[in-house]
Amino acid sequence: MKRTALLLALLIAGTSSAVAAPKALEVKKLTLIAVNQSAEKLVISGKTVVTVANTDGVNSNILLTGLDVNGVQLWQKTIDSGVDEVALAAATDPLGNIWLAGASSKVAVPESATVQVQAENPDGVVLEPVTQLRSDMNVLTLWKVSSQGELLGTYSSAQSAPALINAISVNASGISIAGTMQDKPFIQSANSQGVFGKALSIGTPKTTLNAIVRHADGTLSVFGTSSETLGGKKLAGVRDGVLIKVSKTGALATVVRSSAPKADRSWLAADSTLALTGYVKTGKVIETAFTRFTSAFAPTWTQRVNSLGTSAVVSAGKTTYGAFNTTSLFAWKPGMPSLALVAFDSKGVMTTAYGSNEITEPIALVYSKELGLIGLARSSSQTLSLFKVA
Repeated sequence: MKRTALLLALLIAGTSSAVAAPKALEVKKLTLIAVNQSAEKLVISGKTVVTVANTDGVNSNILLTGLDVNGVQLWQKTIDSGVDEVALAAATDPLGNIWLAGASSKVAVPESATVQVQAENPDGVVLEPVTQLRSDMNVLTLWKVSSQGELLGTYSSAQSAPALINAISVNASGISIAGTMQDKPFIQSANSQGVFGKALSIGTPKTTLNAIVRHADGTLSVFGTSSETLGGKKLAGVRDGVLIKVSKTGALATVVRSSAPKADRSWLAADSTLALTGYVKTGKVIETAFTRFTSAFAPTWTQRVNSLGTSAVVSAGKTTYGAFNTTSLFAWKPGMPSLALVAFDSKGVMTTAYGSNEITEPIALVYSKELGLIGLARSSSQTLSLFKVA
């Protein structure tokens, strides 16, 4: 049985303070630039697009591939310490170094069966495949890699159980991750030298943490979904999106719920400017929401689009890009689940739209001034492709 797989999460969304309905736009063609059958994560380091994959062999290893903006391979490196290791989240620091967060084993062991981890999904929202970890992969691990794929450092913290990591955020002062351990959500931080601090647990299995952002003042913003009381804030819908502020001392400081009666909502992804995306499911209707928040979690604008659930978001200066899977956008009706990409201005007004019926589900969006906007997406045949805005 394969020991590594892709992690897919529920998406949800929400907010108040919506902008006016968008004017009809021409949907332009997205440009596919490369196909990578195994890529699971995507980052940009300088002028290099880097994909991250987990491979199987004598033991599980991490494969990094550097590409130029046209998808031409520049280099390929493997992280193989002689034990099983898997990367579950990736980000870059201000110097362009790549940080990977994942799990590893203390020693190499023979193949063993994996345990299926089932995500709570009472309303039948589309689920992504969940990465499976064996019970011996209980070492929480960070890898620091140069922009050329050279391993610069490995930092580990032994745990009582494997950690499923959903998100990572890196700035000049350190690294923070959010995920699940023994079915409970947790946050873990380390300084730039890889020294781990004390983990913070938030809620029970009724809460999922999907995104995290480190701030310059030492606080953290964490986003996800919850069907329980958190920070004294009670459940309002079937399941609410949650925005959580963690103080610089590592304490839960603020909880804001994105909710609606009888709605199932979750924040799925966020960038450093607090542009968020997720889904809202009410009855049989699924929408993707794109919302920009202030540091106090007040929405400055929000837009909703009809979707099938999955989405990604990234900001590029005053423009915010959002990708989602849908069967129609304005006059574009591909007749099958397809990927759409829209650009929002600083007030949340849609200014440009793109689409491709060759790919369906967005996995990641990244942006740099040198290379522009690059995305990673899956097709209906499970082929993985990189795309860009021409």
